[in-house]
This record gives sequence, structure tokens and C-alpha cells, in this order.
Amino acid sequence: MAEPALPVLVALAAAAALVLGLLKTSVGGGIGLTLTPLLTLILPPSAVLGLLGCLMVLSDPISLRMYWRRWEAGLLRRLIPSSLVGIVLGAWLLAGLSEAGLRRLIGAAALLMAGLTLVGLLRAPRPHPHDSPVVSAGVGVTMGVASVVANSGGIILGPYLAGLGLSNAAVVGTGQAVVTVANVLKLAAYWAIGFVTLKLVLLAVLVTPLVYLGSLVGYRLNARLPRRALALTLIAIAIAGGAKLLLG
Repeated sequence: MAEPALPVLVALAAAAALVLGLLKTSVGGGIGLTLTPLLTLILPPSAVLGLLGCLMVLSDPISLRMYWRRWEAGLLRRLIPSSLVGIVLGAWLLAGLSEAGLRRLIGAAALLMAGLTLVGLLRAPRPHPHDSPVVSAGVGVTMGVASVVANSGGIILGPYLAGLGLSNAAVVGTGQAVVTVANVLKLAAYWAIGFVTLKLVLLAVLVTPLVYLGSLVGYRLNARLPRRALALTLIAIAIAGGAKLLLG
């Protein structure tokens, strides 16, 4: 798939930045679940992963600042190293794939993550406050792989943290701290395998103000949105986009 003309690419990047910011502060997720497969229908998958990787790194400081030091340090010591292992494994997997293979992998990942999200939405919460280092390490590795492959690490990490009996602030703060570190290494991995170019970096910087505009709008809408209906809508979008990519 050829990259579109520059004006079209800028328009797509601007829309992605706005939606990314909106989702991040309104529902706290759905970025990889919906944006990654939808953009991959239009752009080369390597460019999609590279662009969203840049935008996520540029959007992390504001979220991290809002929840600074409201994390669980013990969990960070287990989750961050294991998530970095997952990122290396995910990057190794992506490096050997063709563009067609990447499209199918992103489609399959979108369908899997949509299924996991739907199960989590329908199932009653099951707290497991006495978690073990082995479980948290496994979650970290899985989260790292999901983040690299489809920008969907939050789908793995969020439900795990929510089930530990932490406060809402600690869930968000711990998750954001892990994601911030992981996103930096993920971006470095994308650069190493050729998914991030100087053109994509400059484009991401250009549209970053729209990320913050979307974040402000999402924050104001947070309490008013029908979260369950919105979550189901995002899942439906992910299933449609994932199926299209997987089936060609």
C-alpha cells in the first residue's frame, strides 16, 4: 500500500491526534483498539504504528503529570522490566513481517483485543488483591507485546490493575507510569526496525496541539458520556476493522 499524498497524510494525522487525546481522557482507552485497525485500512501498517507511537509518547507527559507519584512503587518494579521484555519480543516479531503480514497481524490483534474487552465489560469484577510477582511479570510481558503489535497494552494492563483493589487514582497512576516508560522504548524499537522516520516524527510534532485539544474536550466530557454504550461502539468498530484487515 502506497503512502497517500502529503495533504491527506496531514489530515489523517490531525484526526488521529484529536481522537487519541479524546479517548485518552474520556474513556481512558480504545486508542489501539480502534485507531490502529482503522488507520491501517488507509495507510501502510508500519506508518500507522510509527505515527501512533510518536503521538502516544508526545501525549504521555500531560497524563503522567496529572497522576504524578500516585502509583504503586512495588508494582512498577515488577511491571516495567517485564513490559520492556514484551516490547523487545513484539519488535522482534514485527521486524520479520511484510506489510501484508503486518496488516493481518493488526487485524487479528484487533479482534482478540475486542473480544477481551467485551468479556471484561460483561463479566462481573473479580478482585485478586493477593497477586504474585509471577502473575504481574506475565501481565507485563503480555502488555508489552500487545503495545508493540497494536498499541493495545492498556487493554491488558487496565483490568489487571483494577482487580488488585487499588484506588482509582492508583490504577490510573500506576498504569500511566508503566505505559509512559514502555512507550519510549516502543518508539525506539519502531525506529530500529524502520517504522519511525523523521517525516513521521515531524508530522506528529505538528499535530500534537490537537492531542491536547482532544484531551481537554475528553476530560470535560468524561462524566457525561454513556461509558458502556461508548465501549460497545468502540468494540464494534474494532471488530469491523479487524475483520476487514484479516480477511483482506
